[in-house]
Amino acid sequence: MKIRPVKKEEYRYVEDFVYEIFRNTTFSDGVIEKALVREIREKAYYIPQLDLVVEEEGKIIGHFILSKLPISHKHEHEILMLSPVSVVKDQQQQGVGTFMLEEGITLAAEMGFKGIVVEGDPRYYHRFGFRTSTAFGIYASEKNLPPSEENLMAMELSEKGLENISGEVDYSIYRALRH
Repeated sequence: MKIRPVKKEEYRYVEDFVYEIFRNTTFSDGVIEKALVREIREKAYYIPQLDLVVEEEGKIIGHFILSKLPISHKHEHEILMLSPVSVVKDQQQQGVGTFMLEEGITLAAEMGFKGIVVEGDPRYYHRFGFRTSTAFGIYASEKNLPPSEENLMAMELSEKGLENISGEVDYSIYRALRH
């Protein structure tokens, strides 16, 4: 497996890839995730070096984006949002997601970011070092609450990386995530 940044000429392909991964899940039809990928790329929060794909034998089998995320309208140069994370169906639960997230976390830390926020399944993300975000003083906005408090998680990318960062995560900065 090889990880690399997405090339501009692959943007549409990757958006369709994300749509296909999510469209038949029990929690999504893929439209939101596809729109989110496109919208992240259009905003100032986009970091091309952290829009990553995993290839195997020249074929894209996974994708994820780490993008800047303001916490209470600040800290956007210190905190990243991890979303969405996509692995082709026949490669799921075979280490692709683990490989790409470990590589992405390492890269984000090397770039000097202090932490990452993700909304998802705690059983999956805890293995990478994510903890419930409230442990760091980071809370979901009333505008877009997760299914439960445990679904919003954060991780430090350096010792005490989130020590002086607290506040509210408001995903409504993205049209695709407003409910």
